[in-house]
Amino acid sequence: MTRRHRYPPRAPHRGLRAAVLVAAIVVAGGAVVGAGPLPPASTPAAALRPCPAADASGVVTRVNEARRRAGLPGLGIDTNLARIAAARSAAMAFERRLSHRGWKQALRDAGLRDPALGENIAYNYDDAAAVTAGWMRSSGHRANILRPIFARTGVGCVVDARGHRWWTQVFAG
Repeated sequence: MTRRHRYPPRAPHRGLRAAVLVAAIVVAGGAVVGAGPLPPASTPAAALRPCPAADASGVVTRVNEARRRAGLPGLGIDTNLARIAAARSAAMAFERRLSHRGWKQALRDAGLRDPALGENIAYNYDDAAAVTAGWMRSSGHRANILRPIFARTGVGCVVDARGHRWWTQVFAG
């Protein structure tokens, strides 16, 4: 099992916000369900690759199992939320920084007007079971998973050049 870090090492560069945004959008096209081409080697995100599609669906399955055990309805999969989550994962991986910075604005900019929004992020968990278990052990992440008002979710995951996974789950309701 890969050793988990609370925070990933920071990238040696700063001030690449525009490149990060472009890289996140390019990678998000293939990262939602593991389909689609990766960006060419000339793009900054070339070292990122989408996680297997089973990772995203595995998170949703495990989250819905936890919700059902708590007497809550399962969450529906929203492909728009999944694209946003994949872009967030790609941006964090590119910056090598785990951060909730800007998550709500990213959802609003994508046109979401739901009254309730949430985000769970994680770094370096090997698979859907491990990341979901980690979120369920964290009070804040668990609260998002079990928040009754949430009705939809999307999961994004990318793997960086070192083989570390960057996870994002967003919620809306």
